[in-house]
Amino acid sequence: MAQHVSDPYVRRSVKENYRARSAFKLIEINNMYKFLEPGHAVIDMGAAPGAWSQVLVKEVNARITKGKKTQQPSQQQLHQTELLHPKEITSFHKANPDLKCGIVIALDRNPIFEIPGAHIIDDWNLTEETTNDCNKRLHDLLNRLKIDKVDGIISDMCPNVTGCKEMDHAAIVRLQRQALDFTRRLLKPNGYFLCKLFQGQDTFQEMRSLFESIFRIVHLVKPSASREQSPEMYLLGLKYHGDASNTLTTTADTNINNPRIETNRDEIKKLLAEARRIRTKKNEK
Repeated sequence: MAQHVSDPYVRRSVKENYRARSAFKLIEINNMYKFLEPGHAVIDMGAAPGAWSQVLVKEVNARITKGKKTQQPSQQQLHQTELLHPKEITSFHKANPDLKCGIVIALDRNPIFEIPGAHIIDDWNLTEETTNDCNKRLHDLLNRLKIDKVDGIISDMCPNVTGCKEMDHAAIVRLQRQALDFTRRLLKPNGYFLCKLFQGQDTFQEMRSLFESIFRIVHLVKPSASREQSPEMYLLGLKYHGDASNTLTTTADTNINNPRIETNRDEIKKLLAEARRIRTKKNEK
C-alpha cells in the first residue's frame, strides 16, 4: 500500500483525472509509435475500470453525445481520492470540431461506469456459452454506429494470476490468442492491435512470430509506467495485412496440440481443490 500511494503514476492519475495508473502505459506507447489518430474507430478489450478508454476518447477525438450531464468533481474532491466515487472520474475531454471524430467501444466482463465519448458493453465474457450473445450485442452496436471494420483493437486483458509463472503465462497467451482471433474478424487492412503478455516463456516467442506473420511492423514495448518487477510486456502490431495462409487455430485446437496447457489446467484444478479443502478444515476448527 505504501508503494502504491507513493507511486508517481498513481499521483499523476489522480491529478489528471484518470481511473488507473495504466492510462500512462497507453499514453507512452502511443507517444512512441503514434498509431492513434483522430477519426479512428477503436475497441478496448478488458476496458474496466476505463483508464485506457479515457485515453482513447482523447486521442481519437470521440464525440461527446448530449444527454444526461455528468457532474465533474471539484478540485477539492480530486485531492480527497478516498471519497471520490469511480463514476465521478471522467475525462474533461471536449471534441475538437476541426478534426475528425472517432469512436471508442469499451468491452469488459465487469461493470464500467459511464465514460463520456465511449460506448460501453459490459458483462462481456467470451466463454463457449456467451460468445454468440456477446458477438450479437457488439454487431448490433456496430450496425447502429454504421461501422463494418475498426482501425484498431487494444487489449490489456489479464487472467487471474496464480503465482506460478508457467501457468500464468499460458493463461494470458490463451486469452490474447482469443483476442487476436477476435481482432482478425474486425480489423481493417493496415489496422493495429496492442496486447499485454508476460515475457520469458517459449509461447511468448510463438506469439511474437504470429504477430510478424500478419502485421508488417511489430514492436515489443516495456513502458516506464509498467512496474519494474512486473513481467508484463506489450506487443504492438501495425499495418495489418491478414495473410490468409497464416490462419489462426482456435482455442480448442491450441489446447489439443499443446498438452502442456491441458496439464496446467489439471494442476490448477488440483491446487484449487486443495485450497478449498484446507479452508473448509480451518472453518470447521
